[in-house]
Amino acid sequence: MHWELRMHLTKKFVNLATRILCRFVPEAKATYPQTKMLEDIFDRLQHAYQIEVYAGRFDDVPFQTLKGLKDKHFLKFLELSKKIIIYLGENDRYYRQWLGFAMLLNKDRVEQELEKLSFEDFLRLTNNQWDFDLRGAVRAEYFEVHKKEFLDIVLANFLMNLA
Repeated sequence: MHWELRMHLTKKFVNLATRILCRFVPEAKATYPQTKMLEDIFDRLQHAYQIEVYAGRFDDVPFQTLKGLKDKHFLKFLELSKKIIIYLGENDRYYRQWLGFAMLLNKDRVEQELEKLSFEDFLRLTNNQWDFDLRGAVRAEYFEVHKKEFLDIVLANFLMNLA
């Protein structure tokens, strides 16, 4: 199967499953440190998404609100992910432990990635992932001083400005 057709069908399936699950996963209030932190992360993601909508990234309509947005699939996916994680984290201590452990591992993993990121890797990754060639635009000396910010570009491209 062609990769574009597979991606299209996968997204259709995920979008349908998301709509169905959104109706059945109950809301839960975050009370534990793990779920509060994850709730905050998802709230920030949703806020960044709203900024992207307002900026006209979707539907090519600047100053748009979420109400007028045609394609809300990713927003629904974010909302469902948040609901599931908070519900499971609040109601099952084993899930809560794993969620906390995942956050600790993530912190270590980002630090490892920062440590090993070289100037050449940065240039290659930004060009490969985002079609954004910075060769000649960024000097190696500047990269070493601002390596953390350049890792942010590798991980999230322009979205890191919304954090």
